[in-house]
Amino acid sequence: MTTDPVIHVVDDDRLFLAALERTLKASGLGVRTYTCANTFLDGFDPQQPGCLITDLRMPGTTGLELQQKLKALHARLPIIFISGHANARTAVAALKCGAVDFLEKPFSEKELLASVQLALEKDLDDRRLAREQALVQQRFRNLSPREQQVFALVVSDLPNKRIARELMISPRTVEHHREHLMLKMQARSTAELITMAVLCGIHQLHL
Repeated sequence: MTTDPVIHVVDDDRLFLAALERTLKASGLGVRTYTCANTFLDGFDPQQPGCLITDLRMPGTTGLELQQKLKALHARLPIIFISGHANARTAVAALKCGAVDFLEKPFSEKELLASVQLALEKDLDDRRLAREQALVQQRFRNLSPREQQVFALVVSDLPNKRIARELMISPRTVEHHREHLMLKMQARSTAELITMAVLCGIHQLHL
């Protein structure tokens, strides 16, 4: 695996596939091409940065089915769908399932490169968030059981006296635990602590 992003392109039309490959490579992008979804899946590395461009209608595994298979693998790879025979319902279904963009053939080089840039930026943001989430979750696991309890109550916006009653400890002890968990979680404010709690799955934001 390299750290440079790779654009994976899946299309059963070999001539169109070759044209996409030339266009992307001419822009300095790393490209790998596949004539079917299963070939792509056989060599897929979720740790490899990049994005996926795939036709919707292909023999065997379709583009939408490929999207579902990647979802089942918990893969975050951004997807750009292309098609010359799509309808609005299909496009909406693809976008609702997380596709970055939907391009109808024929599309311009400018449209393609703009979509790829958007997908690569999303991939970068997703991977940054995943690293941050893993780090925060590790810090949470390093808290003592009591600190984890205090954490869950603090982010629920309960005052120290209420937390003390809930845990049958003194408000002073609550404050002591609160200071320690802020230090261990490396949180600079309660608001930042709430964000961390969301990343740890112990708190939900109510909008």
